[in-house]
Amino acid sequence: MSEQKRNELIRIAEDMNEMSNDETRHFISRIVDDLTKLKPSIAFVGQIKAGKSRLINGFTGHAEYLPSDVNPWTTVITDMHFGHPSGRTSGAEFHFFDNRQWQSLIAEGEELRNMFPDEEDSYKREMIEEQVEAMKTRAKLRLGESYKHLLGQHHDLEDLTSEDLARYVCAGDDPTEEDAHDPGSDRGLYSDITRKAEVYFDLGHFPFPLTVTDTPGVNDPLLIREEISRQYLKESDFFVVVLSAHQALSRADLKLFRLMQALELGQIVVFINRVDELGGGAEDASKVRADVLEGLERALGNSDIDVLMGSAQWAHYALTGDENGIDHDQILAWLRAHPEQMRQYLSGVEEIKQGSGPVSRAAVLRYAAMVASGLPDLRHHVTQALTNGPRNEQLRMAWQHLNSFAQGELDRSKANLRALEAKEGPETKDITESNQALSDLKALVVEKSETITNEMDDVLANLRGVMDDTVAEAVSLVVRGPDGQSPLLAKNNETELNFGPLRERMRELVQGATQVVRQRMLSELYAIDMQSNAALRALPGWRDQSENRMNTSAVRWFRPNMTALTRGITVELRVTWLSRLISRKSVVNRAERMIIQEFEMIGDDLIDTARGDLVERMKTVLDHYLALLTGHLEHRVGPQSSNPRVEAQAAVDRARHIVDELNSTMGAALSDNLQPEAAE
Repeated sequence: MSEQKRNELIRIAEDMNEMSNDETRHFISRIVDDLTKLKPSIAFVGQIKAGKSRLINGFTGHAEYLPSDVNPWTTVITDMHFGHPSGRTSGAEFHFFDNRQWQSLIAEGEELRNMFPDEEDSYKREMIEEQVEAMKTRAKLRLGESYKHLLGQHHDLEDLTSEDLARYVCAGDDPTEEDAHDPGSDRGLYSDITRKAEVYFDLGHFPFPLTVTDTPGVNDPLLIREEISRQYLKESDFFVVVLSAHQALSRADLKLFRLMQALELGQIVVFINRVDELGGGAEDASKVRADVLEGLERALGNSDIDVLMGSAQWAHYALTGDENGIDHDQILAWLRAHPEQMRQYLSGVEEIKQGSGPVSRAAVLRYAAMVASGLPDLRHHVTQALTNGPRNEQLRMAWQHLNSFAQGELDRSKANLRALEAKEGPETKDITESNQALSDLKALVVEKSETITNEMDDVLANLRGVMDDTVAEAVSLVVRGPDGQSPLLAKNNETELNFGPLRERMRELVQGATQVVRQRMLSELYAIDMQSNAALRALPGWRDQSENRMNTSAVRWFRPNMTALTRGITVELRVTWLSRLISRKSVVNRAERMIIQEFEMIGDDLIDTARGDLVERMKTVLDHYLALLTGHLEHRVGPQSSNPRVEAQAAVDRARHIVDELNSTMGAALSDNLQPEAAE
């Protein structure tokens, strides 16, 4: 389910709060809060040296954010929040251990180890306790008197630098080893007491807010790191298990999978990283993948876990341009061995060529590396799984609760209206007549609005066809030359293409078509005005008001916005490495195609802008007109506060509107299927 639908449910729920009683309002406020905080989390787990940190950098598009050294981290879980509900998009928070949390870490670890004991577990608790004490000792040496005041606290930094990050999450020198310790360095100053880091970013290229988590390795020589990774498993919705192509599905990996299966955790995908380091390339990678699938089936009795492959190193090059260790022939061979990725690559290259700027060889090679890295496939897989999985289920549940409240409110308001109608006497006749007149006027406005819009769309659809034909003919004439000699192939390399006449013709076409639409719109608005006033005069005791006439000036003074016509056309074809691949005739054909597409986009912008402006002006005229007539009708029967039936009808209308919006948001079919369950 899309992010747009989540936002729509929040808006509807907030509208419902305005018409709810205190008890219902409290519950709906909780739904709003849950929807606002709906932010699934993705944890990357696996052995050390599997390349998790660099893989996360490629997955998030922040190429050099997480350090990817051999051993950069202490015991720190790092949450990267993209599109956080608070609206925060920069800076970080660092949370510090207290004594209770350290003790809990040891105790909870004992429970997890008991689920799958092995011969090593007998001494692990003792080692972890020793490592916790060593962390406390190092922290006291680094922090001095401030140590005891920092426990259980947190630091909040509005901006974050790499030096800041190093102070909180990187190991640094060991202060207990005099020869290795640099007293002038603050690297790792807070690292031993930092329990978790939370870093904030804007939404980036993700379709909805989410959290990406980097965890310590599960086979870390420092067992405390492994313990934190295991315990954090219960905190995430989706897991990317990162395996190294050199040692995929080791004993430690299988133990991790069994633990995840026993804990009945959420969705899992396996990513085999570092395929660029395999000597046999794609062939070796396919064998590794087959072995992993077979091992999972044998160990878990489950072959439903998807296994993807790729290289974080290739993604790093694609994002940074750092060619260190990059073999372009290896990347192209990988693409040739994977047809779907090759199709994705070729399609992307065509889009790059269609752009207005120059096409560089480096850009194409970096794009090839990104596709081959497998990161786009992983990102698509994860976001799709989250969309169709727990996130979608949470949205469906929120919809069910809201729909139940809305249906109940609609039933209550209808019952109240029926009771008032049963008591209605002669004194309410004027109210009934006015309500009916207003209802008829609104129906007339809706009918005429649809007629106006349909006629306008017919005119503009015809304009698009004429515009496209005009553009194709004019561009072809300019690009190919009146005598068949294209200016693009001039030997002096000075090319000037004159599209001034085409722009002027496009202006004339838009002005002519919108003039037709404007006149038809004014005619229909005049008809609404005449019919409305005739209906009002038929009401007993109605007095004509001088200001009853419709004010159509917003439509009368419409002039199309021609700003898009000032947009420049840029075509760069003289690219040395590319010109060797295509013929001179192909240069002309490609230029013609690119320029036509650019002018077609200009034409579409002109038409879309004109349509949007006309619709908005029509809506302004009609909204003002209805508000005016509503005021006169209410004045005829007295103030609204003295008309309980008017209030009851308004309550029904509001409740029905909420129900209709909910059905529109989730779809009528889903509403029908879930209605019995929602009512229950």
